[in-house]
Amino acid sequence: MDIFSEFINKNQRALAKLITLIENFDRKGFEILTRLERRHEENSASRKDGGGKQIVIGITGPPGSGKSSLVDRLARKITCSGERNSIGIVAFDPSSPFTGGAILGDRVRMSNFTSPDLFFRSMGTRGSLGGMSKAISYILRIYELFGFDFIIVETVGVGQLEIDVVKMTDTTIIAEVPGLGDEIQAIKAGIFEIGDIFVINKTDRPGVDKIYCEIAYMLGLRRDKLLQDGINDPWQVPIVKTNCVSGEGIDELLAKIIEHRDLSYGDGRIARNRKLRLREQYLSFARDFIEDNVMAALARDAEFKTLIEKGSIDIFSEGDGPNFKKVMLKMSKLLTEKINSL
Repeated sequence: MDIFSEFINKNQRALAKLITLIENFDRKGFEILTRLERRHEENSASRKDGGGKQIVIGITGPPGSGKSSLVDRLARKITCSGERNSIGIVAFDPSSPFTGGAILGDRVRMSNFTSPDLFFRSMGTRGSLGGMSKAISYILRIYELFGFDFIIVETVGVGQLEIDVVKMTDTTIIAEVPGLGDEIQAIKAGIFEIGDIFVINKTDRPGVDKIYCEIAYMLGLRRDKLLQDGINDPWQVPIVKTNCVSGEGIDELLAKIIEHRDLSYGDGRIARNRKLRLREQYLSFARDFIEDNVMAALARDAEFKTLIEKGSIDIFSEGDGPNFKKVMLKMSKLLTEKINSL
């Protein structure tokens, strides 16, 4: 299969194959992605309408908050709305730290819904912090180049490391559910600040009004802090109540997503997010290159092994003994050698 040509022709098999290449950091995949980027730039330069309004949506929240059910309901609503909107979904499941495998439960949960306008990819985190695969920034860009109108990222839901979601998405949805004990446990210490839309899911449970009041109170504090800092954000963060069994609140949630999308395009927020994602791509590639090449080479280096065998490396020591500076210089040398070999 000519992945490049078939990708342009909207062949989802080509899309899947390209994602696999990128996820495995295969050089061929990046060469195809580069060609697609160049083609996109050429087409964008010749277009006068600026293209459609794509949006990348992040859905995060604690385990059991019904994130997968929300994604499923949104996918049905988007693809069955009569407007023929397309949607690309990438959902993450935690990889085992021992085997590297992942139980891709989201794929099982959404297997009963198919549509030609829907593409779903379930992936393991492969050890990445924040519940995000290392390749996520590239995969989101591939989805954009494929032309999906809505792109949804569903995170693992492993706690407060998920703040990195905001680096990748245009609209961040935080799902909460009554009855988890400390209702706002999962939305404090940084995660609360990134939410553009809050969802209280499973509204058939008791305690909905309690958690609604708590979130509303914290949103008030957040807005007061922004005003103190001289920031008057025109977006009023909504709290949407949903029930994925009955479908309650899904129409309102989609309406708020579209409202936030339109506002973000109007004030330049989307363009800034695109640049942030590009920056993250470069930084991610640099981190992975150093980890996969330099760190591995350093671990095999005879001189480094000798330093370790002599005892712990003193970060601040000077002179001929083992110290952090010597290790860093060794890493710098290894990095230079690896770069020159590209």
